[in-house]
Amino acid sequence: MKLSPRHISLALAAVVSLALAAQRSRQPMAVGMAYGYATEYHQHGIGAKLQLGIDSHWRIEPEMIYFAQNREVTTLQLNANVHYVQHVGGPLSLYPFVGVTYSHWGYNGPDHSRWGANLGAGLEVNLGRRWVAFGEFRFMLVKQETQAVTTLGLKHLF
Repeated sequence: MKLSPRHISLALAAVVSLALAAQRSRQPMAVGMAYGYATEYHQHGIGAKLQLGIDSHWRIEPEMIYFAQNREVTTLQLNANVHYVQHVGGPLSLYPFVGVTYSHWGYNGPDHSRWGANLGAGLEVNLGRRWVAFGEFRFMLVKQETQAVTTLGLKHLF
């Protein structure tokens, strides 16, 4: 199944709806970029995320990660995760998270897409009032394609 304009439109509508809801809550929003590594096909990727605060501990984070071709496979992941943030002192915060993933694998043969779940944890370091560095590790639980994904990146707070 190829990613159609309908799938992309639905994903964008969901992100806009979440952004409007978060804006009403007056909690921090952030946008970020990340480098990622996926273990199944040893792929390196780049991603973008939007972080939407619900309250001082809970936030929603839609993200997209594109993993470049390796072993004749490219991967696109669309994720929506819920974080529970614990401030541990100074500039450090830890957060476990759960979420859903929609993954599309492109092969030389037939492509395929599957829904699955994310289970992971992250660490972030405030670099001042508006910038945050982060690292995450997750298990992407997808039928026949379960893998570990590690990301490192930088976010800008609004």
